[in-house]
Amino acid sequence: MKKNLFAAAAAVAFLGSAVAANAQTIGHVGANYARQEVDVSGLGDADADVWQAEGAVRFDAGSLGAAINGAVTDYEHGDTVFGATGHLNTTVGNGLVGGFAGVDTSDDLTVWGLGVEGQTNLTPKTTLFGQAGYGNSDDLGDADLWAVRGELRHYVTDNIKLQGSVGYVTVDSRLGDDDIWNAGVEAEYQFANSPVSVLAGYDHFDADGGDGDTFRVGVRYTFGGSIRERDQSGAALGTLSKLFGAGLGR
Repeated sequence: MKKNLFAAAAAVAFLGSAVAANAQTIGHVGANYARQEVDVSGLGDADADVWQAEGAVRFDAGSLGAAINGAVTDYEHGDTVFGATGHLNTTVGNGLVGGFAGVDTSDDLTVWGLGVEGQTNLTPKTTLFGQAGYGNSDDLGDADLWAVRGELRHYVTDNIKLQGSVGYVTVDSRLGDDDIWNAGVEAEYQFANSPVSVLAGYDHFDADGGDGDTFRVGVRYTFGGSIRERDQSGAALGTLSKLFGAGLGR
């Protein structure tokens, strides 16, 4: 794994510890490992190990709520992707409505994006999150990307979460067009009387040019509340990478 991945993990961990003392903040820092299996039409199969350091923090911005997600993702074959997504939202009823903007960038590919998002509590233990956005990448033949994504989260307890997601991306570029569907599941468990949680997930995508699967596990340190309090505060809103790439996908 590259040295900049460790440096980024240390920076994210420092951010989390620095803001945890402030009662107005809530969020997490974490690390993930994933195994990707991709089948590209006409080219065959490819596998890769993926490592990621990531974090998110939610804080007050005047009368609005704000959140920042950051991640550094290191791929087995040498590509390192840096991602950041910022959110602004307001409380509406028992949920949140707002907007986001972000970027994912590496040596070979940069994707910018922005859009709208919201979440609402269907029941005291079930939350629905939705996101829609537009992205652009000059590196993909001046590609325009349009995407929608939804997550259904159920909290068995405040510290046990089960989640399902589904998304759709359409790409229009000089290199051709593509339609991509993705779906995933995730479970997270936080140990009793501890800020540490473990998670496991699976994501699948299906595109005109092939399909793939991602199996992932991770560990998180949550500050400022339980898993449920963290998510419902707005510290678990979707990232640009999840909207256009699904999970750790690229």
